[in-house]
Amino acid sequence: MIMQLNTQQREQIRLSLLRYCGSAAQCGLATALLQQLLSSEGFRGLSAEQLRAELIYLADKGLVTTLPKVISPENEAWRITASGRDFLAGQQEGNL
Repeated sequence: MIMQLNTQQREQIRLSLLRYCGSAAQCGLATALLQQLLSSEGFRGLSAEQLRAELIYLADKGLVTTLPKVISPENEAWRITASGRDFLAGQQEGNL
């Protein structure tokens, strides 16, 4: 069953993805691992397609990017961009 997301859940997923990608900026994180991490936050019903759509949204905004892989390029890995780091920094300043 596909999880129906409201706007607050979608925002939380996007922010979590940015934080996770930011914590592994040098090597990136595989899509499957990102899905497991979100599942541990309570998003167990999030489908692979929904996750990919959110990652593409963040990529279109310039906040994350895929890492080129020589071995198993079909297993995408994602990392945060400089714009993504700046965005997170702004979010943290707003919460102080």
